[in-house]
Amino acid sequence: MDGFERRTLVKKEKILNTSAALFQKEGIKKVSISKIAKEANVSQVTIYNYFERKEKLLYEALIYFVNQTWEKYHKLIEESISYEEKMKQFIFSEAQTVNDLHEEFSNYMMDQYKIPGNFIEHLYQEKALPAMMQLVQQGRDEGFIDPAISDTAIFVYLQMFTDYLQKGDAIEQLVPLTEELMKLFFYGIAGSGEIKKPD
Repeated sequence: MDGFERRTLVKKEKILNTSAALFQKEGIKKVSISKIAKEANVSQVTIYNYFERKEKLLYEALIYFVNQTWEKYHKLIEESISYEEKMKQFIFSEAQTVNDLHEEFSNYMMDQYKIPGNFIEHLYQEKALPAMMQLVQQGRDEGFIDPAISDTAIFVYLQMFTDYLQKGDAIEQLVPLTEELMKLFFYGIAGSGEIKKPD
């Protein structure tokens, strides 16, 4: 990779990072190309040269956001800390992420998720699901997950949840329940006592 290609990649990532942050915070309609250009310290012409139009930039910014979110969770899964500590961080981190998302951006993400063969589904199947099963095994090894519950049963449970997410009005129903659903998934209906926010 030569210097020009490297500078191009750095500039594109800066635009995507800025765009994703603005779309998350302010929604889609209020965020203009001119505002993104100003925040990213690039010209509007540069943005159009790279992304052609706002709709394409929005789509690429969503991919960037999803990948960055996945990398954060993957890093947590790989950390040398207990299963219980990972679960606490997962629950509160996910709740915070959902609460911080502007409704327009959240709805756009769910609209993309409903499209068959979408990139979120690919990431889930190829990366997130194997990592989740790795986490489940850690939970078994540390005595938090019943070893009698098979990988197949857990996979079916996860698939039911992902299938539900692809329904029309799922997001409106699920967002207020994010923290509860995360607790339900990781600790079951019986729960494991009060969960304190991680330090």
